[in-house]
Amino acid sequence: MVGYRYIKLCLFIVLFSLSTSAQNVNKVVERTVVNPSFKARTGSINTITKVVMTDADTKLFVHVVFRPHWWVCLDSTIYLEDVSTGLRYQTTGIEGMKFGERFFMPDSGETDVVLTFPPLPESVKMVNWIRPDSSEDNTYGIDLTKDGEGLGVSEKRERWLAQNPQTGTSVGREEGFTHFFHSDTTYVTGVLDHYDPILGFDTGIIYVQDMLEDKDRPVVIKIHPDGKLEGKVFLEHPSQCLMVIGENNSLHRKIYLEPGKTLSLYIDFEDMLARSRARDWNYPLSNLMYGDELGEINRQLAGAPEFTLGYLEMKEMESKLTPKQVREKWDEAVSLWHDKLFQYMDKQQVCLKVRQLLPLDEKISGAYWLLDYAMDYTYGLANDTTGKAPLPIEFFSFLRDMPLNDEKILAVNKASIFINRFAFMDWLQKQAYEKFKACYGMVIPSDMTPLQTAERMFYPYKIQTEILMEYLNMNEIPFLWQLVLCNKICSVLEAEANKKVTQQDLKTTQTMSCLKDSFCAMITYPVLTQAIESSYQEYLKKQPYQLPPCEGTDIFRKITESYKGKILLVDFWSTGCGPCRFAIERSADLRAKWRGHKDVQFIFITSEGESPEKPYKEYVEKNLKGEAVYRIPSSDYQRLRELFSFNGIPRYILVGRDGKIISNDYLHIYQSEALEKDLKALGVNLDEEKEK
Repeated sequence: MVGYRYIKLCLFIVLFSLSTSAQNVNKVVERTVVNPSFKARTGSINTITKVVMTDADTKLFVHVVFRPHWWVCLDSTIYLEDVSTGLRYQTTGIEGMKFGERFFMPDSGETDVVLTFPPLPESVKMVNWIRPDSSEDNTYGIDLTKDGEGLGVSEKRERWLAQNPQTGTSVGREEGFTHFFHSDTTYVTGVLDHYDPILGFDTGIIYVQDMLEDKDRPVVIKIHPDGKLEGKVFLEHPSQCLMVIGENNSLHRKIYLEPGKTLSLYIDFEDMLARSRARDWNYPLSNLMYGDELGEINRQLAGAPEFTLGYLEMKEMESKLTPKQVREKWDEAVSLWHDKLFQYMDKQQVCLKVRQLLPLDEKISGAYWLLDYAMDYTYGLANDTTGKAPLPIEFFSFLRDMPLNDEKILAVNKASIFINRFAFMDWLQKQAYEKFKACYGMVIPSDMTPLQTAERMFYPYKIQTEILMEYLNMNEIPFLWQLVLCNKICSVLEAEANKKVTQQDLKTTQTMSCLKDSFCAMITYPVLTQAIESSYQEYLKKQPYQLPPCEGTDIFRKITESYKGKILLVDFWSTGCGPCRFAIERSADLRAKWRGHKDVQFIFITSEGESPEKPYKEYVEKNLKGEAVYRIPSSDYQRLRELFSFNGIPRYILVGRDGKIISNDYLHIYQSEALEKDLKALGVNLDEEKEK
């Protein structure tokens, strides 16, 4: 009997265990993480608010924020990637939208979706959310182990603030610009918050322009893995410069720099993502802060009201108003801005340097806007069928009220672009051209001496100066026009230097010497004569040079090492650059002639940020098939910008057989006859058979 009861008890225990196990098999185990923390992301349109993980599936609850009535689209290529193993889990479903279909955002600009993925093993602790075909939908390092606060509280911000309090300081408050022109190094430091190297970039860049010699001198800013910023900029005078982080994330306002001083920046990468999400260039970077020696002046400049008229307002006025009415609207806007600026300066008790710069900014920004309008208006006359009259000369009377003798103009926001518009005023060039034609005619004599050639080259600038001085009612040439003249001769000297593929002929050298002397005779500011002399010495000493030891050189050598012993014609371009595409497409026959030549190689370099993968592949297939094309990370491209000193593209480089740089701004690359002449001078046999 005891044995029978024992057997029954054992049987009951076994059956109970089997029943419990079966229930456990069917039970869904759930893990939920609310507002998961993450390391970094490439965009902030989509924010993960909750992750629900069960044995059946994984659901990501996503809050979507975008411009009202604009569309968003999610597709089935999205996947989760286990950070530790690299295993991918492809999305299987979506709620709130449909894969591959445009969803137009409601009035609120917000909506919610749920993405479904396969179940994740318990061993998966951290994942990346990846959308392969998008540059702003990736979120890295999503923590699945505990609830979080999204990006959480920033310790980096607190540490930076402890060292850079955002209160006013009396240091240098009453210090004006006593020695405006002086050369020294400026240090840029700080931190990029919410950054991680997984984002794919480790540099920023400051677009510095040498306004004395009219040269680009971009400087790379190193971003360390912890987000620390580090860079140094050589300056000859105070300046405001555009700074870009990563691919195309620029600070809304230029940063103000002075030789010999330090600026520390706190930049929140999430701010930049928010501006990208808003699709609004003027979207404020609300967390951007300035510190160290140049902190206060940057804060005060950044806080000042801006000119209310922009490009869109200009185009609207151009289509509806006469030039006279435009001037009236401009007068009203400038008067209003003037009042706001002075109210701001009084209320904020700004330092002396800011009080000197902001009124200049008012003058320069307003004048630049009018010169831009004049350029656009004049350009439109070429295709006009309504009988528009050219701008009356009195339209430009505002120039008579400009502080053209104030060297501090070089330190205001739109200084360089105003100087450009001022130098190339259409009415001035046309009048000078007519006088030149009357004096010299259109036929260039073949037997001119170097002095005669220089006089002929100099005459247009001499006449422009005389016309302008008469219009301005000035007896002496103002600083800003002397700067224009300085830029002109420096540009001519640089262009001639970059044409020198071999030793320059004596006649050209003598011509440049005479031309330099002619310009210097009109210059009274020592800093400008020194700039001209410096440019002239560079021209005389121009020789092929070895690249310096640096990261940029390593990148360039890695690209070009397969072509050792060849003469290289390097084209820096992008799919979004119209002039780049025009030059490439126009030169198809020229390039075909040299393709496969044993001594000559064309190389095309662009960046991942400036040439997105899909349009890049399509363009290369259509226009650059068979060429040596390289699409490199944006940080590498920025280092090449610094290496070859260029801000804009296209940019062309000529490299010798020995790897030395013959020209870092080669202008003959797509000029068939000039290119052949240069290549022949470099020892290339033009009739050489191509490589098999």
